[in-house]
Amino acid sequence: MIAPDTFWDFEHTGWNKDAIATSYHQHLGEVTAGCIPGLLQAVKLKAGDKVLDVACGAGYVAAAAHKMSAEAIGIDFSAAQVRLARQTYPHIRFIEGDAEALPFAEKQFDAVVNSFGMPHVPHPHRATAESFRVLRPDGWFAYASWCEASKCIGISMVYDAIRECGSLDVGLPPGPNFFSYGDLKTASDMLGRAGFKDISGTEIPLVWRVPSPEAFVEAISSGTVRAAAVLNRQNPANLENIKHYLRKMILGFEHDGGFAVPMPALVVSARKPVHH
Repeated sequence: MIAPDTFWDFEHTGWNKDAIATSYHQHLGEVTAGCIPGLLQAVKLKAGDKVLDVACGAGYVAAAAHKMSAEAIGIDFSAAQVRLARQTYPHIRFIEGDAEALPFAEKQFDAVVNSFGMPHVPHPHRATAESFRVLRPDGWFAYASWCEASKCIGISMVYDAIRECGSLDVGLPPGPNFFSYGDLKTASDMLGRAGFKDISGTEIPLVWRVPSPEAFVEAISSGTVRAAAVLNRQNPANLENIKHYLRKMILGFEHDGGFAVPMPALVVSARKPVHH
């Protein structure tokens, strides 16, 4: 068994590349941003609240919180993402740091949010425990993550294509199940273990709009870490077959001059009780 820390190294190395960070936000940023209203509503954000955006990426959630007159801070383990966030929103504080070891004292924030960062941490229970720790009593935590594979077609079809035409066994370090955070029971177990109460989930019907099948394949290949690595480690013949499979699948989602691929997400919220 490979130590879980190697998963962190793999994710950190990938997301620390400027080209991957930029490509992700060019292709998938608009999709993930669809969860921002739901996230901020889930933590009952109001003017004057101090909010921490964990795994902040390019800073979209922190920026939205700032527009609501909250005091927002963003943190990400990727220096590339932090640079991108600072360039885009220079008026907001962004720092480099680990979701599993937040550099803040206890009870510092009224709300903590995490937008699509959960699948990228090796020890999700540590990340939720840290969010719990830095929250003030009666504060709210919320995260967004892709729904289970049967619903999140845009990602699951990539792995379906690889299983059909290639191999998933390409020597990547093992990590948490990418889709498990979109299951409310799994989420409830994880958050309950951290001490959270009043756990609930809301599905957000996101759609990934791409101009062509080729654009979809390019976005996965250049703007992700785990999926791109699995693709890039296929032999040339299998890789071509995988891309052909994906192009055919995308054609089934033609809509209004382009292609609209289902990418629903689950927003999960939970409260830190006053006494625990």
